[in-house]
Amino acid sequence: MSNVIKWGILGLGKIAHKFASDLILVKDCELVAVASSNYDRAKVFANKFGVKTCHIGYDDLYKDKSVEIIYIASLNHNHYRHAIESMKHGKAILCEKPLAINHHQVEEMIKSAKKHKVFLMEALWTRFNPAFEQLLRWIDQGAIGKLRYINATFSFNGLDKDIDSRLFNPEKGGGSLLDIGIYPLFLALIIMGNPNTIKASAVLSDTGVDEQIGMLLTYDQSQAILYSSYTHHEDMRARICGEQGELYLNSRWHESPKLKLVKDGKSIDKTFDFIGKGYSYEILEANRCLRNKDTESSKWPLKNSLDLVNLMDKVRIQTGIIYPMD
Repeated sequence: MSNVIKWGILGLGKIAHKFASDLILVKDCELVAVASSNYDRAKVFANKFGVKTCHIGYDDLYKDKSVEIIYIASLNHNHYRHAIESMKHGKAILCEKPLAINHHQVEEMIKSAKKHKVFLMEALWTRFNPAFEQLLRWIDQGAIGKLRYINATFSFNGLDKDIDSRLFNPEKGGGSLLDIGIYPLFLALIIMGNPNTIKASAVLSDTGVDEQIGMLLTYDQSQAILYSSYTHHEDMRARICGEQGELYLNSRWHESPKLKLVKDGKSIDKTFDFIGKGYSYEILEANRCLRNKDTESSKWPLKNSLDLVNLMDKVRIQTGIIYPMD
């Protein structure tokens, strides 16, 4: 492996454009190939980012010997299939969240990564940015004392979207839970761990996926109240409360470079300069792991992804959200 990590991107929608814009800002890596099922989309993307190789369809990307790691940015329902096929060809994988639709698929992906001895990581980019890392340091240092409460939401108004859009189509893994509710659940999981109980209530669309969903996670002596929705915009902040202080991530909390520690009537505000939008930090982590020959990240190990999908499965069971791939 050369010092320059060679990347490919599979699936060229909006998220792939954002990711590629950050990847070209990261030192010692290169976007060498992209793949799409749509020829025009692939050519436009390749021209925009100066990519040498443009594959129409995905088989040639799997086999492309110039590519060391593939960022999978396809729709939710395709993550499992695309990751499995990529790993069969020895490719390392950074897969957009959710890693897959359900526990079984994630488990099979992890088994495949171990079988083929390749790196696999879920692209929960929030985990790796410097503002979030500071948040975790403050918590680990006991800056707010014993944790008692988390409140986090993620909402936007998508009601103008067609019923067949990825947001509402169960065939495409639609619904707010898998798309954006995963962020509040991730926050509670990484800070407080697995809850003793989880209770959920959802408003379902005509297609059977959730338009909005509320979740209450209960621990021994703490709680998390979480919410996601496609039905309205809101000022998305996250609040973590301890017995001695509070932490706040400013709107939009999952990508915010700003956070605040409030304690003893005083506040400490920190603002971080991100490289690009902030996808750069998951790229840096993946690059680090590949250079170290690690098959998973210590910051977001595969067990965390498995725990997270287990929580989403439990929420879906309670709220009656069923996908064809279940």
